[in-house]
Amino acid sequence: MICYRHANYRTPLRSLASAQRGARYHRGTEAEPTQYLALHPLGPHAEILRNNDLRRPEQARALRLRTWALEISLDDLVEVPFAAALVDDDYEACRLLADRLRAENAPGAVVPSAALPGTQNVVLFGARVAGPYGAPALSAIDVPASITGENGVALVAVQRLVRFRGDRHPGGRFVFEEPSWKLGG
Repeated sequence: MICYRHANYRTPLRSLASAQRGARYHRGTEAEPTQYLALHPLGPHAEILRNNDLRRPEQARALRLRTWALEISLDDLVEVPFAAALVDDDYEACRLLADRLRAENAPGAVVPSAALPGTQNVVLFGARVAGPYGAPALSAIDVPASITGENGVALVAVQRLVRFRGDRHPGGRFVFEEPSWKLGG
């Protein structure tokens, strides 16, 4: 499956946990890194807009993101059904779920997106390294990856789809609809 990520460094994946601060599915104290990917191409922009509370069109236009595409096998990942607690502004339910999955040696999970309702994200537990896109992975930590954009600007239309902190999530039955492809909104 093709996944998408924003990462403004030279590689889209982490092999060490040392620089990570806490987020939805990790506290920042884990011995291994946690990797976050989106199953929808607009997911990385939605996550940045939400996490930085960028609600105005000029803020979306000012973003300059480096985006990536990664080939991930979903076969061994735990499919987590929608639950309101997993898209809540309080991360504790997500962190408890991640603790349980790590204890069960799950490599990761497919989870509902809090930022882009109606879509899903992938959370990977443990170190991963990027390899050439289209090439077979040499080990369990290798992920074929390619940069897809440099200084990418979010579509203003994406901003209207983002569920910002404090906003109510429309729920698990919500169906995501593609936004306008018009650059101005």
